[in-house]
Amino acid sequence: MASATTKKKIIESAVTLFNRDGLVNVRLQHIADEAGMSIGNMTYHYRTKELIIEAAWRQLVKKQRELLIEYRIVPLFEDIERQMRSTFLLQQEFIFFYLDTLEVVRAFPEIHKAHRQHIEWQVQQLMTMFQFNVSRGAFTPAYTEGYHRQLAQHYWMASDMWLYRQKVMDADIIDFSSYREALWALLMPHFTPMGEMEFRQL
Repeated sequence: MASATTKKKIIESAVTLFNRDGLVNVRLQHIADEAGMSIGNMTYHYRTKELIIEAAWRQLVKKQRELLIEYRIVPLFEDIERQMRSTFLLQQEFIFFYLDTLEVVRAFPEIHKAHRQHIEWQVQQLMTMFQFNVSRGAFTPAYTEGYHRQLAQHYWMASDMWLYRQKVMDADIIDFSSYREALWALLMPHFTPMGEMEFRQL
């Protein structure tokens, strides 16, 4: 098995187990068994569980960046809706990180630093989306200086922590419609009449 293919199989197997059993309950032997290889073969590619977690996180961040870059150029409401759906699906793919974010960043200082920078980048992209929709007349202008930054931070929190909130509250519903409703609820108060009409057409 080629090295790249083997690494991909290891990460996919690890993510499957992390999602199902939680980070703390998964050992290297479990990952090797899931991947159908010896632990010696697996540790040739990833010596520790920490390296596997870091590789999985980098894969998640790469996909998140691709999603935001794709829609930031002309973020009409239909593009925002598509980005919401894609982000929701990505969260289902990497459930473990959204449920155990604090545990991961506490355990891995390098991931903590990089993740903090990644969050800031996400907030900047969201601010661009808000400002674009103000300029085209779909959102009302910011009430005060720095308001769009605060809104972007709240939107990021509502998006990234939605799954955690549902689990903590024992919510039975973990589907896209609930996620979508939570995010659009943050944006609706800022709609102009044009924005309201565009939203109704989604």
